[in-house]
Amino acid sequence: MTKEQFFDAFGQIDGAYVLAAGDAIYGKTETARVSYKKLVRTLIIAAVIAALLTLTAYAAGLFGLTGRVINDPGGSVLSGEAGEAVDRLRAVHHRDYVSLGGVIGSAEYQAAAEWLAFKGGYADKKTAEQTEQGQPYYEWRDLERSFAADNETKEICRLYQVWDETMWAKLQEIAARYGLALHTERRAIANAGDQSREHGAYEDGSFHISAAAIIGQERYLYEVYLEKSGCLPCDDMTAGGACEYEEWEYTAGRGDKVSIAVRDVSTNEAWAQYELLVLYSGDGAVMTVRASYGCQRVNGDEKLFAERLADSIDFSAVAGADAPEDAVLILKGG
Repeated sequence: MTKEQFFDAFGQIDGAYVLAAGDAIYGKTETARVSYKKLVRTLIIAAVIAALLTLTAYAAGLFGLTGRVINDPGGSVLSGEAGEAVDRLRAVHHRDYVSLGGVIGSAEYQAAAEWLAFKGGYADKKTAEQTEQGQPYYEWRDLERSFAADNETKEICRLYQVWDETMWAKLQEIAARYGLALHTERRAIANAGDQSREHGAYEDGSFHISAAAIIGQERYLYEVYLEKSGCLPCDDMTAGGACEYEEWEYTAGRGDKVSIAVRDVSTNEAWAQYELLVLYSGDGAVMTVRASYGCQRVNGDEKLFAERLADSIDFSAVAGADAPEDAVLILKGG
């Protein structure tokens, strides 16, 4: 089921019932004068509408990976030497992504999709211009961000991989149009242990870290991305097309409802390698867990491994933690 079918389903509900339900929920004065029996009936209709829409959204995959994949438009086709240079870099500039901030229709999803598409297309344009001028394709990037007016702007541009004034103006324009803030800093999380430069906590409590889980007496590393609502994520996660994954809904060990997606990325017939994603939304945050799992093809169970990984994480507690340091303690089982 597509997102268009999702909204079509809503359109099949008699408008009078929708309006009456809305009046009951939001307390319009006309509702206050109806009888108690009619009010109860209207509230029941409102509850049924909400339930039907939720079920339809789950059927459409809007709460899982299907609703989170950002498909890259692919860029333009150019001729000549410039076109050859762009084509060589197409796999770098144009990839599909997992939305880290929200599902299809949310401001976070739409802004991320627009920003990522712009970055890919702009990189194509600058690559072509540099090639036509006989210059290395990458030399258009201002690594020092000398166009930035202050240190905060420089840091924002570093986080979002902004390389010139045109990109900076576009980033601000997209964020403003969707009513979103931009991340302004990324700091190390003291109790997270050794982490790479790309890991850390943001000013609003969002974070990206590497964590570990013990599954079947073995220690496995996984990545956690947590994005609070209201901000355009600066991190990005590449992915395959949604059709490449097997996906299912799962209730994890602590009662959290998650969506799990598994993709076979093996390059060896005897040794299977899988990419695993576990997706969760709650408490004003979106969590994305990514891990890899390898096993002998004859005796591995990637689905069971993915579910055991989900069981090891207290998603609602992590999403509701007051600070990234508290979330790390929860992930460590503290």
